[in-house]
Amino acid sequence: MVSMFGPRSLQTISSIIYSIDPIIRQRTPSKMKVRALILTVAAIANSAFAQDYQDYADGYEQDNLYQDYAMKQQEKGGGGGGGLVKSIGAFGISYLIGAKVHSGRISKKMKTKHLKDQKTLYTQYYNDVYRLEEQKAEQQAVIEQLQAALA
Repeated sequence: MVSMFGPRSLQTISSIIYSIDPIIRQRTPSKMKVRALILTVAAIANSAFAQDYQDYADGYEQDNLYQDYAMKQQEKGGGGGGGLVKSIGAFGISYLIGAKVHSGRISKKMKTKHLKDQKTLYTQYYNDVYRLEEQKAEQQAVIEQLQAALA
């Protein structure tokens, strides 16, 4: 990119601004407008003196490496080829790997959930059996008392 301001022109602009600055030291709106106007005029004047890159090139001309490369690629016969096939293949492989990982996570979560549900079911079953055995023992005791009272 060609610079609009060369080092000499920036030095000239800054010296102009510093020479005018004591006059515009007070920052009132009208004086700020004057300062902005001076900066704009200096920038426009400097654009007339802007130098081209070729002034600094010192014998180095623009290279054409990319153009040579592009011409060789066209002579080879087309581009890389197979880009769409490679993209679809990469998508398919990543999809399968992702599906395997996520299904592994889901199956692990489901196993822990089912083990928890199974544990609560067995605990409830054990408690129900224990209560039934207690009721059976109480009923046996009541039956024995009734048989003893009848005899």
